[in-house]
Amino acid sequence: MARNYLTDMSAAIEAATPDGADYIAPLVAADLVERLRAEDPDLLHGWLDLKASVFLADVIARRSNSKRQTARAAAPRKAFAEAAERFQETHDPIVLSPFAFEYVIDDANTRRTVARMTALDCRFVAERYEDTARSARMEASFHRAVAKKVGSRTVGEVFSEDQYLLMYRSLTGGRAPVAAAA
Repeated sequence: MARNYLTDMSAAIEAATPDGADYIAPLVAADLVERLRAEDPDLLHGWLDLKASVFLADVIARRSNSKRQTARAAAPRKAFAEAAERFQETHDPIVLSPFAFEYVIDDANTRRTVARMTALDCRFVAERYEDTARSARMEASFHRAVAKKVGSRTVGEVFSEDQYLLMYRSLTGGRAPVAAAA
């Protein structure tokens, strides 16, 4: 019978994650990897093999986003001459080419360079940014309201889980809370 790497890794992650205590996800992950390398390398390798395409897709997307953010931060605010000077120093063409930036342009997560984007693509990108901003404002509003109620106590001292969820849903239009990405 073949091993169920997804179920086994889920159990290993659950066991490695402190229940109800503060933790730092990268440190828990590093400890778990070290333990699995020593105690169950088959689980680590089998699970990584199953998840390889997911991890690579994430790396590729983050790489594209990072290039765009780095280029945006490095782009001159005054004149093209500054970018040309920087290109002479770094030989990084992205400094000169905002058209090379990539954005996700549809619900299938297709990435396209700015130079090839259509008006429809630009509207999709704008809507995604608006959705992200709207969601961030709702989350901020929720946490400000909780902070006001909590004062010098903890959330668990002031609210039950049901009360917390009810308040969250009232401020976010019925969505359930989602943990922030690590």
